[in-house]
Amino acid sequence: MKPEKNLLSLILVCISLTACVTTFDTRTTQIEIMKPGIFNFPENIKTVALINSVPYSQLDQPFQYIRHSVYSTDSSTYHELQGTEFDPTIKYKDLSNTCLDALAWTLKKEGYFSQVINYHDSLSYITQSNQELFNPERLFRKTKSDLCIILDQFSFNVERLKDNGIVTNCASLSWTIAYRNDTSAYTYKQIDTLTFTSKDLPRELTDNMKIKMAVNNSATFFGQTLCSKIIPAWIPVDRMYYTSHDKDMRQAEKYVISNEWPKAAVIWSKQTESKNQMIVAKATYNMALACEMEGKPDEAINWLLKSYSIVKKNNKDYKESCQQYINILTLRKKEIEKLNLQVRNK
Repeated sequence: MKPEKNLLSLILVCISLTACVTTFDTRTTQIEIMKPGIFNFPENIKTVALINSVPYSQLDQPFQYIRHSVYSTDSSTYHELQGTEFDPTIKYKDLSNTCLDALAWTLKKEGYFSQVINYHDSLSYITQSNQELFNPERLFRKTKSDLCIILDQFSFNVERLKDNGIVTNCASLSWTIAYRNDTSAYTYKQIDTLTFTSKDLPRELTDNMKIKMAVNNSATFFGQTLCSKIIPAWIPVDRMYYTSHDKDMRQAEKYVISNEWPKAAVIWSKQTESKNQMIVAKATYNMALACEMEGKPDEAINWLLKSYSIVKKNNKDYKESCQQYINILTLRKKEIEKLNLQVRNK
């Protein structure tokens, strides 16, 4: 009987430990939030001119990339430089204009400005060494615009790892942004490394076609990304919520999955009065997410403060989750204040 009792005790301990582990199970859901842009453009900024002023000396350079070979030993992976290759079919002029095309298309799609005019590199008098670039009066008279977005530096440093099909692009772009009745010109730099794997580049393409696809996609990416930086834009973000085996909490999760937040909030609100303190903690935390979805960050923070105090035991992970979400919402409040200055009534 004694071994059986010991076995029974062990089983009960295991069940108890499992319950402790699964008590605070979480899942993530993706929502969209509007992020403010860098600039607070006045309402009278309606017409935008996009200009490619990358120096011709750079645009006329032959496109080149570095080729590596990869090999492995039992303990390490090595890259061996194979040399530099040139591809005359890829033109920096085309790539930089592709970047402007992507920016123009995205700006038009967002509809934040009334008109977007893409001059490409047709305004030949604007170069980095030409002070006319910083003469707003002539610039705005020439373009008949209220805002000029000027691409004045464009550099791709591409490497191809031959054996595993990876292409990396260490890119550096610089933009000048000037608008009417502002004597200052602002600079925004884009510096990033983009990695393209075999999943991004079809296997049937030749090596040169893979390079061409990678750099064209890079140019498009940087143009589209700039738009999301300078004006308000919707972006996807992940948010965490707590799950439970309780049938009502499971129903609330179904509403989350189907994006029916008000219905989920009704259930969570009732569950905050449950006799089960673990369910109360989860539902209280989840109510913060429901409040954020309704655009009420202050109420969301209040729910999190209450949720933080519910769990009396030293549950470090849970308390850190509450604090992290409070930090996110505190930043979100500042973003909403900035958005109130930027969002236009179309």
